[in-house]
Amino acid sequence: MSRPPESFVRETIRPLAAYAPPRDPAPVPLHLNESPSDLPDDLKRELSARIEAMDWSKYPITDGARLAADLAQAYGVDPAGVLVGNGSNELLQLLLFACVEPGDQVVVASPSFSLYGLQAAALGARVVEVPLRAGNEFRFPVQALIAASREAKLVLIGSPNNPTGTTLTPAQAEELAAGVPCLLGIDEAYRDFCGQDFLPLLAGNPRLVLFRTFSKALAAASLRAGCMIAAPALCAELRKIQLPYNLSALTCLVARELIKRPDLVAGRTALVREERERVARAMRELGITVHASGANFLLFEQTRRPPQELHAALFRRGVLIRSYPIGLRVSIGTPANNDAFLAALRAELP
Repeated sequence: MSRPPESFVRETIRPLAAYAPPRDPAPVPLHLNESPSDLPDDLKRELSARIEAMDWSKYPITDGARLAADLAQAYGVDPAGVLVGNGSNELLQLLLFACVEPGDQVVVASPSFSLYGLQAAALGARVVEVPLRAGNEFRFPVQALIAASREAKLVLIGSPNNPTGTTLTPAQAEELAAGVPCLLGIDEAYRDFCGQDFLPLLAGNPRLVLFRTFSKALAAASLRAGCMIAAPALCAELRKIQLPYNLSALTCLVARELIKRPDLVAGRTALVREERERVARAMRELGITVHASGANFLLFEQTRRPPQELHAALFRRGVLIRSYPIGLRVSIGTPANNDAFLAALRAELP
């Protein structure tokens, strides 16, 4: 009897569930932590003309290196310590693929972005989850993470953390970087919404790896661009197996232009922070528990209705958010979309 094709997939992958964010359309989509605003129309027109003038038949041989060089200059780091990728997720996967062997231990916070554990488990790693919850709050248990890392190959966390919004303080990040004996990866996808910057820690902590993205504060999620900042010696090893031409010329062009416009990010993040506090305050007035967040989303809990039931009720009113076992998460959108969410919430939690 011939074997079915799926039986050839490695055994570590077949038991896993695919990462699958909701795709249901909704008039008010507040479920994917996207930027509430697009790029300015005049910038789009300028870039469109330059894209049209490109020779699309040629490989983007040097485009990624130019983007990495621009990022290195913007961040004030060695260009040899910057890798660019098709979103920061590709670079997270690259680090895992290069460093993690079957049986290795990978430490993650719990709850956190499910892709961390999913990708590690697919490679045969033993994923160790360190709980973030302490009583009614979420916080990074630095000493517990350090203790769990003693036999680990990698500790991988997000700050601000998705879906809780929990943020490492500079002192906690320094303590963690100094105390972890293995690689320490910190996903900084949402850093712009709280002013976080762990780059100064790199000089004294060569096992630290930082990940950043263009998908959130830079409003370029559809372009798929991100970067890794790490020790040049580690990046040199990762370059050996990184796929060639992994970023399109189009993506590199737009990303390089966005780096030149920090004012766009500053204005956007200021609005998000203002709206985040306004929405949180309105929700607390309804008696809802809203967890502290340094990101562009809020995790909340309430006891009047089962979370899944409230999630479905909001969707019927045209508002889509995310549901987790620990609560519900709403992205901060435009003021109008945030008002629509609050109106739907008031209607469903009288």
